[in-house]
Amino acid sequence: MADDDVVGSALEVLAIDDALPLTRDGGDASAFSEGERAYAQARSDPDRRLAARLAAKRAALRLLGEDLALRDIEVVRGRGGPPRLELSARAQERLRALGARSTRVSLTHERRHAAASVLLLRGRE
Repeated sequence: MADDDVVGSALEVLAIDDALPLTRDGGDASAFSEGERAYAQARSDPDRRLAARLAAKRAALRLLGEDLALRDIEVVRGRGGPPRLELSARAQERLRALGARSTRVSLTHERRHAAASVLLLRGRE
């Protein structure tokens, strides 16, 4: 990937404790899709996995426009594949308006922190 292929990049790091009000049962239901919650609940560390997804959503919102909602961005993962972002129609329009065609996302977490990096790319989908 050439440098000129990157339209924008953002990194978000957050304390998992700060994300708990959104990640725990009874949290803001609009923050995560059913698929994101199901994926996290099937793992041994659901709060950390959801916190990493929250970090990705926040990073993407900084790039696409904070007037979008967390639910306009969904972090999905195929069996054994890397995570990727699914964007709502409105978020897709914003992506195109910025001159990008695709996104890349990288997630990480440890005991106390979660982080995500999001790239907006000009190149192929």
